[in-house]
Amino acid sequence: MGLNPNWILGLLAGLLLIVAASWSKTSSSTPRDLIDWVEAPAHGLHVDKTLGPYRFSVQAKPPAYIIARESPPEALTSERVAERRRQLGEEMDYYNFTIAPAQSSRSVLQTAAQQEADYYALIDYFSYAAQDDFYLLHGADTSRCLLYQFVRSYELAPQLEFTMAFERQPQSDPTFVYDDRVLGVGTVTTRLRSADLNQLPTLKTP
Repeated sequence: MGLNPNWILGLLAGLLLIVAASWSKTSSSTPRDLIDWVEAPAHGLHVDKTLGPYRFSVQAKPPAYIIARESPPEALTSERVAERRRQLGEEMDYYNFTIAPAQSSRSVLQTAAQQEADYYALIDYFSYAAQDDFYLLHGADTSRCLLYQFVRSYELAPQLEFTMAFERQPQSDPTFVYDDRVLGVGTVTTRLRSADLNQLPTLKTP
């Protein structure tokens, strides 16, 4: 009995998909292509969530992404990348967090503040105290925010931006948590997958 041609074609198609998927996870990318890949919501490292009048965005930042964003392409030698990876270390996971107006043209601070005193209290909160309200959940374990910066725009932009780092918990799907105390939206949670965090392309160097 001969083999079914359709079965053979199906097997070949499946093998091609496996090879393509493997290539996409290990192929080299230019800095610009890698940045676009990491920031594309389809790849699971950038997640948006709208609650009330605000849009919350979580951007995971693998070391290769950080290096690609902070260095001009001509400076990205293999030695530079290796040194910067060493500086970033293997002990922390890095994120950006953004709070933006969902629809209004008013800034987040203007929307949240009822009066002038509230405005400055919000700036003080986001500059310092808010660090304790960010953490990662890994099942029953919690990773607290170890490094934190509120990026002040002085009302030149309507959104609020933060950079932060948490103690790494390998082999676990993290849930990014912001326990809101000032915006009236409650706890903001965003689930990410460790598989997505570990599949980005390799950064191409000269």
